[in-house]
Amino acid sequence: MSDISNLPNSKKIILKTRPDGDPKVSDFEIIEEKAKAPNDGEVLIEVQALGIGAWIRTTLNETAFHGATSIGGTLPSMGIGKVIFSRSQKFTEGDIVSGPLSAQSYTTMPGDFFTKISNPEIDPFTQIGILGVSTGLTAYFGIYNVGQVKEGEIVLISGAAGGVGMIVCQLAKLRGAKVIGIAGGKEKCDVLINEIGVDASIDYKNENIDEKIKEHAPNGIDIFFDNVGGEILDIALDNLRDRARVVICGAISQYSHHDTVDGPSLYLRLAEKYAKMEGFTVMHFEEHYEKAYIELLELYKLGKLKAPFHIEEGIDKFPLALQKLFTGGNTGKLMVKV
Repeated sequence: MSDISNLPNSKKIILKTRPDGDPKVSDFEIIEEKAKAPNDGEVLIEVQALGIGAWIRTTLNETAFHGATSIGGTLPSMGIGKVIFSRSQKFTEGDIVSGPLSAQSYTTMPGDFFTKISNPEIDPFTQIGILGVSTGLTAYFGIYNVGQVKEGEIVLISGAAGGVGMIVCQLAKLRGAKVIGIAGGKEKCDVLINEIGVDASIDYKNENIDEKIKEHAPNGIDIFFDNVGGEILDIALDNLRDRARVVICGAISQYSHHDTVDGPSLYLRLAEKYAKMEGFTVMHFEEHYEKAYIELLELYKLGKLKAPFHIEEGIDKFPLALQKLFTGGNTGKLMVKV
């Protein structure tokens, strides 16, 4: 144990009860305790910003693909922070790092869990919202490596006004594709058209998705990038063009009822259209992170990549932010400023 003195108090968000359906603020509790002094190989990090991702909901079940959060356990989250005490050879005090900081104001963990930010002059919200593993990198590998988007193709994206969706829209446009974004509500659709630059938007809350797809892509779509799942996935399958690709990135509509997932009933459209459906997580491309980060950073510096943020202030707002993610209360990447 280090002889570090005057350890700061740390607030953390813990799981009080497992959510029944979508997460609610009442499912969580805020506690405060002294931050833990780092042992050999560990770092003490002051958390600056945390990303709110739909994957967090999957950890709140007793069994979970991303690992289950125990009752009383701290909620997981990826974020950006500043090293304030280091017993790791990887980092020195003052380094800005990214990694699994969890929903707390200070984190003490092994240094090997974190990556030093090579461009610390870029604010933490841009780091998470555009250059982050669960946003920019996920979008990059999903549309380029899995979807293999090409010039002139038609790309349909669900959850297009979310953190990943907005980046996918822009990356597809940069490859010369026609982009149709699906989002909930006129405000989000207006952002997609006026700020993100999609060719068309579909308001799933107020418009008939199937009719609008046929209006914007009468001969079918070449790529469906799915962040939502459920009924929208079936509608997209019914509008595929020959040799289309369906990219399964997420299924936020299904995360709150894993035991009764609504799977696609029109999967035979894949055979009829000689199409394919492929799922992925960003971890499958870990060896290529650096290349993708450099490319995303260059696009950002050139002004070719942007994304609106929705920021909640204070670690106390983490439960509310997670609840908002599932009620559609955000446009752009949802984050907590700690």
